Amino acid sequence: MEEVRERVLDFRDWLLDRFDDIRDFLADNPNVKRWLVEGCIAIAVGILAGVLTFNILNHEKKTLAVSEENAAAPAQEQAGDGSEDISAGSSMDGKTQDYGDVVIEVVDPGVYVGDIANWSEEEIAAAVSERSHYLDETTYWPAVESYWQTRGVSGNARFCTYLFDTTSKVYSASDFEGVPKDVIHIVKNEMYARHGYSFRDSNLMNYFMGQIWYSPSIMPADFSEKTFTETEVKNLDLLNSIDQ
Repeated sequence: MEEVRERVLDFRDWLLDRFDDIRDFLADNPNVKRWLVEGCIAIAVGILAGVLTFNILNHEKKTLAVSEENAAAPAQEQAGDGSEDISAGSSMDGKTQDYGDVVIEVVDPGVYVGDIANWSEEEIAAAVSERSHYLDETTYWPAVESYWQTRGVSGNARFCTYLFDTTSKVYSASDFEGVPKDVIHIVKNEMYARHGYSFRDSNLMNYFMGQIWYSPSIMPADFSEKTFTETEVKNLDLLNSIDQ
């Protein structure tokens, strides 16, 4: 043990001697000292700039930007009862569809939809706040808000998911018993909104603009009902029959 201790002490003395040598060298050569200091500063600044550049280039901004064309409420195009005039899904080409081979996959409609599932609570709250003013300009939100309460859903979750899972589950009339009329109308139009339909009716447009999953991208003239799956068509037929 004594031999090991002596070796450690010798190594320490050697390090101290080298440190003294370097200090004396720098004292005798001030230019070298200045170059070393400037070099260390340059390396530190380079590393910091690289880190900042990487973070900026790889940062994904979680905000819902909507083009002015789609965000603005288009000219009104309403039916006689004041609602959006959207035809039933079964009107495609006037043909009767065979749904015998439809496979229904039931999923949890309470899960946040799309990319929102990967957002932080802060990002969701910011997006909800950004769009909240639209809900002040629609008559549909109070009824939908009350309906969410009956289902025990509150807070930002109401703006991050769909009212009904109409893409994966085929519903029956009994599933909508007791559901308010305005909510049924929203559920039907929600099927269009999920495909990016941009509503002409400002009341509907403002409601869906308040939902952070909604991204209007298709004007009515460019929308095709062939976009809907067979499951969605069946649900549209049902909703059109009860949305009176």
